[in-house]
Amino acid sequence: MKVFGLCCGRKNGNTEIMMAEVMKGVRSIEPQADVSFVNLQDTHIQACVGCETCMKKKIEGDYEFRCVHGVDKDHFHFIEMQMRAADAIVVSAPAYNLMPPGIMIKFLNKLHASGDYRRITQGVDICKVGACFSIGGTDWTDYIPNIMRMITMELVGVYDGVVDSAHFDFLPAYQMVVLDQKVLDRMYEMGVHVANAVNYKKETGKNAAFMGPEGICGYCHSNLLRVDAEGNVYCPQCNVKASVEVQDGKLKISFTDEALEKSRWAPYGQQLHMDNIAKGHKAAAIGAEKIKESVAGNYKDLIKELRMQVPALIKQ
Repeated sequence: MKVFGLCCGRKNGNTEIMMAEVMKGVRSIEPQADVSFVNLQDTHIQACVGCETCMKKKIEGDYEFRCVHGVDKDHFHFIEMQMRAADAIVVSAPAYNLMPPGIMIKFLNKLHASGDYRRITQGVDICKVGACFSIGGTDWTDYIPNIMRMITMELVGVYDGVVDSAHFDFLPAYQMVVLDQKVLDRMYEMGVHVANAVNYKKETGKNAAFMGPEGICGYCHSNLLRVDAEGNVYCPQCNVKASVEVQDGKLKISFTDEALEKSRWAPYGQQLHMDNIAKGHKAAAIGAEKIKESVAGNYKDLIKELRMQVPALIKQ
């Protein structure tokens, strides 16, 4: 069993301590498990520049490509290889401005440029096992857990592979998590859940039940809702419509199985996404000459005038 973790907090800080507890939990079930993690703060990840090469390659059916930055220009490919080899992936982050640190998003943005990685994980039968946890300095619970589950889902393939999720508030200081045994125990428990889920999948070919907080949405476990101008209610992550009732003065939210099957993360939604991307690129190719003329005649010189030149940095 190989369990791989991603951290993006301080060295020897709260998230690394918590990740160590997760791995201890894994080893309590599988003493010989191969467990390790990478701290993204130790890595160099080239930012995605939106060149769209990877998407164009996918549309063409080429799944052997890698990012135009090359496999030896940053650490993305190295981490990708760890994820490919893993049975389970655990993702962790502190909350910065209600979100994970930028280095985590930077890494995620490169995932399309990982050859056939998504292709070999994006299915209920072939996805990896995933889990995630996050911490906040104050009460920042409402937003980041949903992002963390989404990131984990992207790395393991589908939401069905995500077996556990947890978030803890009021841990603002370096290493102070060691003062809260309940948090450490919960992390150990997460490791147990991950190891059991890997074994269960190997034995049955099925995904284990989700052990984290259920949330509102039955697909992504989000605790958020979106209301459109007509008053319709949706899960903002899955983009599926909910039914709303008031019972005994309390709001009751429910989703039909039919609606959840059309989640943007389900096979239906993933295919719709790729089809729409392909349509967009086709339209751009058809209108390529018009685009070129319009940009040259209306925008190129103006953009050059408006784009601020940033000062050179003084090298230490």
